Amino acid sequence: MDESAVLITAMAEKCKTIVGAWDEPLTMLPRSLQPAHLEWMCERIQDHAEDWPATKLHRWIGFIQCALLANGMVDLDGAKSMFDASKIAHGVRSDEFLDHLDPDCQFEFDIGGES
Repeated sequence: MDESAVLITAMAEKCKTIVGAWDEPLTMLPRSLQPAHLEWMCERIQDHAEDWPATKLHRWIGFIQCALLANGMVDLDGAKSMFDASKIAHGVRSDEFLDHLDPDCQFEFDIGGES
């Protein structure tokens, strides 16, 4: 498994732990942002990290991370520190995984499938 997939798998495990411990779901949010669906997404990442393209893994972990923010499970600083901890634990030095958390950083999505 490449470095990106390993790190995203670790991030999914951390997200799943946070979601599993959350006891105040915001029922007015769509079903796709509810804890059960987020846990399912984390499990799919863990099960398919070796088979899925990096772009899909990045989209899924980004969605989960946004859902954590929407539910109030983490704030922006909490999300940054959570993923910093995963990077340190896995020896990743790249900032590739944090650009989307910087409101002053412009970046482009690579959603895959383009020619």
